[in-house]
Amino acid sequence: MSERTDSADRFAAWADGVMERLDEQEDLDGRLLHALGRGPSLREDTLTRMAEAVRAAVLGMSPAGCAVAAGVSEQLLHNWQQQDPSFAAAMTQARTLARAHAGGSGTPARLTPATLRILLTGVRRGVPQAAVPSLAGLSVRALLRVRRERPQVEALILAARRAARLKKAGRRGGASYEQRYRLVRIDDAPSEDWSTLMILVSLT
Repeated sequence: MSERTDSADRFAAWADGVMERLDEQEDLDGRLLHALGRGPSLREDTLTRMAEAVRAAVLGMSPAGCAVAAGVSEQLLHNWQQQDPSFAAAMTQARTLARAHAGGSGTPARLTPATLRILLTGVRRGVPQAAVPSLAGLSVRALLRVRRERPQVEALILAARRAARLKKAGRRGGASYEQRYRLVRIDDAPSEDWSTLMILVSLT
């Protein structure tokens, strides 16, 4: 085995391990709620996702990148801004802050761990290849340059693609389930019985 092949294999194994740890982190909130002895709340879940979207906007992410960071569709993120003036204002202020710290461009000067995580999440969720760079506010050329210069980044992107293919194959074969709906509790329902009602909520 050549030195280059051996190095590529080591990077691939390392990157697959990183993907596994990202999966574990995504399950962390559910485990913490279980420790508290309760299930997910619609209000808490929505606020958490809004906070992730605002954080992504501060980092200079595109609307699509903010949606990926929040774990919702871009349309749902748009609907939240239309329906919630406070959230819309927070997103506007976040983008203003991003522009102020990016020389007025509003896009990140380089990848950071946070923006790379969002980019990888988008790849794992099946975002079209041509649209992936824009998630992190990068041009196609800029991302290609990073991938050439940093073999670890290249390995992570390839690992994310493998994870996306496995997830897609699992759905097609019925071996796994992509969680597009979650069971949550309605907090402000018009009846005392409804306060503990559990419903299925679509995020996509």
